[in-house]
Amino acid sequence: MDLPAVLGGTPVRQHDYPSWPVWDEHERAGLLGVLDAGGWWQGDGSEAATFAQEFATYHGARFGMAFTNGTHTIEAALAACDIGEGDEVIVPAMTFVASASAALAVNATPILVDVDPDTLCIDTEAARAAITPRTRAIIAVHVAGAAADLDALVALCSEHGLRLIEDCAHAHGTFWRGRGVGSWGDFGSFSMQRSKLMTAGEGGALICND
Repeated sequence: MDLPAVLGGTPVRQHDYPSWPVWDEHERAGLLGVLDAGGWWQGDGSEAATFAQEFATYHGARFGMAFTNGTHTIEAALAACDIGEGDEVIVPAMTFVASASAALAVNATPILVDVDPDTLCIDTEAARAAITPRTRAIIAVHVAGAAADLDALVALCSEHGLRLIEDCAHAHGTFWRGRGVGSWGDFGSFSMQRSKLMTAGEGGALICND
């Protein structure tokens, strides 16, 4: 039996991973176009707003808004749902801190529940068991391109009158039954931070149908 690389065996990978992000003259031209036009913020420019709307359309949502990052998108979604002090928001235990800290940012209480071992996304039955009279929303995180069970989550939220916010920070272009994630719940939150599948260095987008 061959030794693993850590014990002196031959590494499986012989070359470095490619650099990220990947870019070429197309991105350079786009940046210079904005620079030369002088529209460096949404009040003057149109690039961010146009992108957000086209991104929403691609995912099957009617509206798209550009944001500073994927944390603020979740905070804005919770605020738009009038969620705040005294309210509980159910969040999967395996996620980036922003999924839960966004609830704290609006003075709500994040309630952590387990994930499905097959998808690593929120376990619907665990979410059901965590519902109390104070529960106002569920934040479903789609992990590494894998979608949470949106059929079950939409039904659960409809049954209990809860808001469904989809955290799609790692699910750009993921589709569920032919429709993009982020368009199933009340809001879909996307991050364009450097480590994401689609990156602008920073930034985010919030999509919805209402």
